[in-house]
Amino acid sequence: MAAESSPGACSSLVRGILLYVVKHPDAKDTLDGINEFWLSDAGVHHGKSEVYDALEFLSETKHWLSKSKAGAAVTLYALNKPRLAEIESFLQQAADNN
Repeated sequence: MAAESSPGACSSLVRGILLYVVKHPDAKDTLDGINEFWLSDAGVHHGKSEVYDALEFLSETKHWLSKSKAGAAVTLYALNKPRLAEIESFLQQAADNN
């Protein structure tokens, strides 16, 4: 996904992930866990590849999520806490535009 103009940048999927980590700043989970637990709490349902793309956008492009390895093949995603104010500002702008 590209920068700010990315279609995913304002999607309900991205907002659902960000709303969850703002509400639960110490949460860490895998792609499957995020898809099953974080997003189901928000009533957001997307395919695994869409969730992966959103997580990569949020971690690699925006740097709003951090990624860490837990074992050889398990990636954990979590809030990048130093970017919390920026995330909250994004979410407020998204809410104001709806």
